[in-house]
Amino acid sequence: MHTIYSRINNTSALLSTCLMCLVGAIAVSSYFMTTDPRGTIGVASIQVFPGNARRYVNKQQDFAFLHFNVSADLTPLFNWNTKQLFLYVSAEYTNPQGIRNDVVIWDKIVRRKEDANITITSRNKYTFRELSSTFR
Repeated sequence: MHTIYSRINNTSALLSTCLMCLVGAIAVSSYFMTTDPRGTIGVASIQVFPGNARRYVNKQQDFAFLHFNVSADLTPLFNWNTKQLFLYVSAEYTNPQGIRNDVVIWDKIVRRKEDANITITSRNKYTFRELSSTFR
């Protein structure tokens, strides 16, 4: 006769095996359902202005204003497993000291498939400034 512990062990092993097979099927279906989105991004203009930092009176900083165009069709990314998409545009630059910086200048959350066809002509949403400038 089997003990209660061996019966619980066999039942939990069967349930965990079924659960892992279900998770594997979900992962495979997500892999095959995802297609590559198509889109373009272009920089219209870049303007850099020197200015004073708000916190420090004698500190000179460079402020950049970027105008860009984004067009993308993200509707293939929405399937049964996608609730929303987070989009962002980042700028990468190297300062005079040779340090590479990566700054997010624009972002958007797309919550519905109907809003996934994006055509935007915009400028940077967040302040784009060089933080390692020197004091005057």
